[in-house]
Amino acid sequence: MQTLNMFQGSKEWHAERSRGFTASEAPAMMGASKYQTRAELLREKATGITPEVTPEQQRLFDRGHAAEAGARAIAEQSLGEDLYPVTAISDADDRLLASFDGITLGENIAFECKLWNESLAADVRSGELGPHYYWQLEHQLLVSGAEFVL
Repeated sequence: MQTLNMFQGSKEWHAERSRGFTASEAPAMMGASKYQTRAELLREKATGITPEVTPEQQRLFDRGHAAEAGARAIAEQSLGEDLYPVTAISDADDRLLASFDGITLGENIAFECKLWNESLAADVRSGELGPHYYWQLEHQLLVSGAEFVL
């Protein structure tokens, strides 16, 4: 895994995302996204044209990023290790990209945070995530080589 020196949401981050295949796009790649079809993703990658983020979507993204910091601290206590938010590309293929909500310094444990959703929480407790979620985690494992994603 090669860590990229950029902040999530920056111009550089958006440029890197446009040239690669990201973990958050993995559910669409696999035809399992709740938000985007595979055809829509392919059109975006082919043309470079992406839909503008609406103010409502941006508020949701902002809420999610704010939640990550607090949840990361809880996860660190549980793991007994620090987690670092990073964006990275795969060593095997520099077109596979993931923006991690956190990963340990040894890169063996990754952390993914989602806003609270009772249905998702029940799935996590049962150990049965739907494909909309697990493809993102699988992509993160592929990029990082981590043993698991919390």
